Amino acid sequence: MRLVKMPRLGQDMEEGTLVEWAKSVGDEVSEGEVLAVIETDKAEVAFESPAGGYLVAVLADAGSTLAIGEPIAWIADDPGAKPPSPESVPASSEEAPQPKETLTPEAAIQRTRPRPGRRKPVSPLARRRARELGVDLAGVEGTGPGGRVTEDDVVNAHQAVQASAGDSDDLSRMRLAIAARMSKSAAVPQFQLVREIVLEKPEGQGDGPRVTYTDLLLWATAGALAERPAVNSSWVEGNPPTVRSHPSVNLGFAVAVDDGLIVPVIRDAASLSPAQISVQRRRLEGAARGGRLRPEDLSGGTFTVSNLGGAGVDEFIALLNPPEAGILAVGAVKPRPVVVDGALVAAPTVRLTLTGDHRVFDGMEGARFLQAIADRLQPRT
Repeated sequence: MRLVKMPRLGQDMEEGTLVEWAKSVGDEVSEGEVLAVIETDKAEVAFESPAGGYLVAVLADAGSTLAIGEPIAWIADDPGAKPPSPESVPASSEEAPQPKETLTPEAAIQRTRPRPGRRKPVSPLARRRARELGVDLAGVEGTGPGGRVTEDDVVNAHQAVQASAGDSDDLSRMRLAIAARMSKSAAVPQFQLVREIVLEKPEGQGDGPRVTYTDLLLWATAGALAERPAVNSSWVEGNPPTVRSHPSVNLGFAVAVDDGLIVPVIRDAASLSPAQISVQRRRLEGAARGGRLRPEDLSGGTFTVSNLGGAGVDEFIALLNPPEAGILAVGAVKPRPVVVDGALVAAPTVRLTLTGDHRVFDGMEGARFLQAIADRLQPRT
């Protein structure tokens, strides 16, 4: 018999909301199979079962918000097994067990029902309509069974906001998380370097994955990070503070979603070809926009690329994503006038803006890093 607890799906995560169960009581589940979808401050994450067997008890309803380590389910080898009595359930802490009050199974479920002000259970149709209308589900009162948010609830909430234009909306958990992280970023001494690079057009890939300028930029950035490890580092507070150089390049890239940004991570990106980068990017973008990222897709990033070229932005400055020491802002790829062999011609160029943590590396190291990117992207003569 295996007790399943609310997992820690991110370094800063303190609690999570059960969006939905992928399995029902009595269903067989394999280790590593998706058991539930859990919302963190950053994204909805597919939580994989830590063990194989049968789901014999669910201790938290969809919509419940629980602290890390709180019990959420029982998995057993025998589908007819009875879960242990409540008094034998370990404490909800991740540390050593502590005494806790005795709860009946009914009371345990009741305790983890949606708390006041937390998001209630949401129907799939309501969730889809909320994305279409830009409605923050955290502020929608559910009228369905058990407080479930229905499509009508979302439409009514949208109409109410439209009718009272000018009123402020409640902030989503993702927006609050972004605000906290960017406030932390603003305290870091940062500098910026801008460089315009002439690009080669992506080569045809035949039957393989189509490689775009975005894929080439990610590939070149990963290779430059491996070449200039000082940029692939982090400032570590302590007495005394230190700088940690990361052994591998885990490249994050910003993906716009309905209520903010998600930064999925391409792991060990410096070892991948442009085509392999393309496959990983497309997979992660789809998972991010579909709310089905895995915990490992969001953790361990060592550097971030933020690309607004598709939105027509020529160049911009991005704030650091702590504890990373660098972020690269990528503008639009456009034909621009350049001088080649003394002649003025039009060629595709991109403007890159590097933001660096001045505690970790300085401007000259940043310039060498941008040169390493240019060496991988500029036409060879």
